[in-house]
Amino acid sequence: VLSYTSVVKHGKDIKVIDVSELIRVFGSLDGVTDTVKYDVKSDAISTEVNTIGLHDLQHRIALLEAENDGLKGAVKARDEHIDSLRQAMQLLEHKHDPSSPAHSPWWKFWKKS
Repeated sequence: VLSYTSVVKHGKDIKVIDVSELIRVFGSLDGVTDTVKYDVKSDAISTEVNTIGLHDLQHRIALLEAENDGLKGAVKARDEHIDSLRQAMQLLEHKHDPSSPAHSPWWKFWKKS
């Protein structure tokens, strides 16, 4: 009979069998030959599907980067235009000169300025 241990992963209880428990029940793996090959193949030879998909994604990234650069340029041009309009508005704005005293109209002769 195998005994289980309960482990909490991602908020869920998961039953886990300890490796030492497997060795106790089924014995050691000495002398057992593994027929499955775990050779890692080189990625030098890529499939045609991956190459086409990769080129498509690289092309889309290049297009999005170009669009992003264009939008950044448009935002910069808009900000410069707003700054020039703000400067022109300040030049057109009428401002009273506080250093010169206000003159009384001629008909208010009793008030001297």
